[in-house]
Amino acid sequence: MSETQNKLLKAAISLAAAGVVFFLPFASWGIQLSPIEIRVIAMFVMAALFWILEPIPIWTTSVMVITLSLLCVSNGSLSFLMPERYDKAAVSSILDDAIGKGINPEVVGKLKENVENRLNKKTKLDAEEVRMTLGFQLMDAYEKIDLNAQELSREGKTEEAAGQESIAAQLKTAAGRLYSKEITARIQGLQFVNTMQQKSTMATFADPIIMLFLGGFFLAAAATKYRLDMNLAKVLLKPFGTNPKFVLLGLMSVTALFSMFMSNTATAAMMLAILTPVLALFTPEDKGRAAFALAIPIAANLGGIGTPIGTPPNAIALKALQGMGLDVSFGKWLMFGIPFVIVMILIAWLLLLWLFPISQKKLELQVGGKFLRTPKAIIVYVTFAVTVLLWVTGKGVHGLDSNTIAMIPIAVFAITETITREDLKKMGWDVLWLVAGGFALGLALQDTGLAKNLIGSIPFAEWSPFPLMVGTGIICLFMATFMSHTATASLLIPIIAVVGVNMGDNLAPMGGVTALLVSVAFASSLGMSLPISTPPNALAYATGLVSSKGMAISGVILGILGMVLTYVMMMILAQCHAF
Repeated sequence: MSETQNKLLKAAISLAAAGVVFFLPFASWGIQLSPIEIRVIAMFVMAALFWILEPIPIWTTSVMVITLSLLCVSNGSLSFLMPERYDKAAVSSILDDAIGKGINPEVVGKLKENVENRLNKKTKLDAEEVRMTLGFQLMDAYEKIDLNAQELSREGKTEEAAGQESIAAQLKTAAGRLYSKEITARIQGLQFVNTMQQKSTMATFADPIIMLFLGGFFLAAAATKYRLDMNLAKVLLKPFGTNPKFVLLGLMSVTALFSMFMSNTATAAMMLAILTPVLALFTPEDKGRAAFALAIPIAANLGGIGTPIGTPPNAIALKALQGMGLDVSFGKWLMFGIPFVIVMILIAWLLLLWLFPISQKKLELQVGGKFLRTPKAIIVYVTFAVTVLLWVTGKGVHGLDSNTIAMIPIAVFAITETITREDLKKMGWDVLWLVAGGFALGLALQDTGLAKNLIGSIPFAEWSPFPLMVGTGIICLFMATFMSHTATASLLIPIIAVVGVNMGDNLAPMGGVTALLVSVAFASSLGMSLPISTPPNALAYATGLVSSKGMAISGVILGILGMVLTYVMMMILAQCHAF
């Protein structure tokens, strides 16, 4: 079979799988999904298979995802694909029953028109949004008619004023009636269809994380151009000798350490910039290049687990625990987070050596001369140092987040012409499009309500403790592979927290609610099987040394081993009464 035929077969399999999913009888299985949500599921399956099988370059799959999102599931999609977002007749009936009889039909008609206009402008609809909109419009109409009644009264038109006052009173009563048991039940029984927002989908191309990527590209390009990368690499490599295996372990350890206190993406961008001259030492046939390139995102993703501030899912879990009065201190998190990271780094190191055996016997950088002292080289050194220092110290010290800090090297190098137009052409712009597609798919799952609905349909409350902990971990790991780790944790942790509290002492042998939420936070960070799973993965893929297949194999193995280690550690900590 030729390469073209092979690609066509892969594309056909992916499209056929998406088609099968699109026509599945979800309703007959008791799963109520809107037409938009079914399209998102089909698009999700197609994109996942295209990213894994690669019948086309994976960045083009991302472009396809964004385009399909705009055409089929956004609020700016093709008109014949846009279903009604809510049952207008049902909302109209609710409003009629809340108001009652006796009001001028023109007043009611205008009120319904205003309600419809307001609901059509809402980016997201749910029962509470409908009730708030109805209440706001009723009170707005009440205030206007009441003011009119007062004006008529001042003019001496007593009879007309009394009529207006009666209508105003009726509207005010109707606003209160929206919270009655009967009308509340009817509002909550409404079905809604939410879409992606066209502007949000377009904005994935300029997401703050994209700017962080671009800042990393500028740093890497400048560091290579002015030999900063070679000098830094020589300094970092020196403590680990010249044996490639131990150099690999050393780089993973340094990366994990940085990642505990700064953004995973910023860490990966910085370390990959330093790694460039090391990769140049390998022969093109040496699989060790892939091991080194893949080691950086793996270590960055794992390192963030070590501290409460290392990655957003940790902070989300801590916030939920604090809300339940279960405070986990910084020191206590380090007590289980650091050992976990150390063990996982060692496992990842051995796995990389097994999957990508290193042929090179010795790594020794031959750096000619010392650091350059030209004006532009000094600009690079100072900018690199300031950027890394700001990343390490964090927002709590200076108020700037990692994405904003990444704009500093972009601006400085552009203004000083340290990076030229020719340098820009060499940057991995396709990677930015790849990441944007991953963001768009995550938005589709969130904005349409599909992720929330699917999670809500899972009967967590019916599960016993061990299946609950394992099941939530597997679900979280799967979601984090295709969605933002932060979004995954934000969706799952509030639901799991409620279930965990309701289970009470039944969870004690597994470490209680604390262990349950910590394991979900860990699982969020272990989803790293695809280039779109995490920004560090995409950065490593941009080197051209890592295939999506190799990333998938290592990511799946580390994800499974990481979850097993998490559960074992949680049970040990429970027996030691650490939670």
